[in-house]
Amino acid sequence: MAEKRVFRADGLTVLSYGVLVISYVLFFGALILKAGRFSPGLMVFALLVLPVVAYFVFLLKKRVVITDEGIEVFGLTGRKFIKWNEIEEVSLTPGRKYFLFIADKEGKLAVIDDSFSNFEEILKEVKRRAPSKLPENYDRLVSSYRRSYTSNVVLIVAAAILLFILFNSILGGSLLR
Repeated sequence: MAEKRVFRADGLTVLSYGVLVISYVLFFGALILKAGRFSPGLMVFALLVLPVVAYFVFLLKKRVVITDEGIEVFGLTGRKFIKWNEIEEVSLTPGRKYFLFIADKEGKLAVIDDSFSNFEEILKEVKRRAPSKLPENYDRLVSSYRRSYTSNVVLIVAAAILLFILFNSILGGSLLR
């Protein structure tokens, strides 16, 4: 039987964006209730919320599928399938967030970030299946990998601020006194 492994966005990332989306929806709903109608100003605010909601929906759909045949990435740039024997180059970019780039001979590029659960397993699978296409520093970069939770903390703090403002306005500003 052919091996197939599916990787999805990690739970903490999905949860962080989910909490932010819920906070935005509650905040936006409270603004509409307070205004008593949907105004042009509220329309602008709604437009600012849409990218956050869209990215949350994207997180629920994004995935990496690794099979004996190749690697398939469903990401922001669409669906990319690259066969193992057609990989031209692999690179790993460290930083606050790690990115794995896989390019094929035709110039197709698949991008995988470290918000996937078991990102290290993806890195190991790529090494196992395309060892001759890895950069010289690949093992050093993989061994120094540490998942950053900064973006998750920022999202939770933003959601908490929105909820604080919302509850403070509901209670008539009594939270600040």
